[in-house]
Amino acid sequence: MSLCAPAHAQKVDLTGQKVTLAIATPSGGGYDLYGRLVARHLGDYLPGNPTIVPQNMPGAGSLIAANWLYNAAPKDGTAIGIIPSATAFENLLGNAGARFDARRFNWLISLNDYTAVVAVWHATPFRSAADLFTRELVVGASGAASDVAVWPLLLNALIGSRTRPVRGYPGTAGITLAMERGEVQGVIGDDWASIKANKGDWVRDQKIRILMQLTAARHPDLPEVPLAGEFARSESNRRVLDLFVERQHYGRPFLAPPGTPPAIVAAYREAFRKLVEDADFIRETDAARLIIKPAAGADVAALVARIHDNPRPIIEQATALLRSIPD
Repeated sequence: MSLCAPAHAQKVDLTGQKVTLAIATPSGGGYDLYGRLVARHLGDYLPGNPTIVPQNMPGAGSLIAANWLYNAAPKDGTAIGIIPSATAFENLLGNAGARFDARRFNWLISLNDYTAVVAVWHATPFRSAADLFTRELVVGASGAASDVAVWPLLLNALIGSRTRPVRGYPGTAGITLAMERGEVQGVIGDDWASIKANKGDWVRDQKIRILMQLTAARHPDLPEVPLAGEFARSESNRRVLDLFVERQHYGRPFLAPPGTPPAIVAAYREAFRKLVEDADFIRETDAARLIIKPAAGADVAALVARIHDNPRPIIEQATALLRSIPD
């Protein structure tokens, strides 16, 4: 691979290379499914047809993978990753463990948006969003910075729900097993598309109820399920809630380290563009019930910049909320 020419004249050649695709979550969840499916096909569209090797790097609320990509990963095209979109804003929102500036990452694509939901097991007494304000809901959670650990406490603070997260489960796959065992009553912050892909029988057999959506607009599948923003207790709370909702909009973002040469970034973006039109890739995503709704890397970068440009008081209120969450 030659990186010596000026950026506009660089010839990218990844022949014989192994590309590490860092997956920031444990195996078995939605990010893992998307990451491994991409790993099987993306090399076909990169110059030199390199081998893409998926590697799970879970931990610290997905910060291990993000920090590795920013600070330690090679910048020669042999390292990319997929991280939860919310993880990208941990530095902005005061997490000292987030050793990166998301605006400097090279965003390659997002393969889907993210519809976070409040899901409860069918055997629980929770039947509507109103029940979240009158009785305690015990939900499964993983790392302190993970969506499924943070969202329950954000909703408690911003809309007055009564949820108690039980942490320590290994990702959403561990939480879903805990729900089936009756150890917890539900999950808050998991993605609707992932639930349908990983637990289609839950949806088919009505084993869960979806009580609330943590999104800006109601999902077409869930037209009767209210949005969390409808319950905000003040205008400032609503604006903070909007920030948290917006930060997860591009829900399956792939990225390359800062400092990766522009020609390589362009090659990856073009490869992803071709990938999402590939017939075999589409067949596999359909078989896995994975929704593909791509957004260009430039669009993801623009969202990252826009969230960083929020008014300082909103960022400070959001930061105070997150930092009040116990480790």
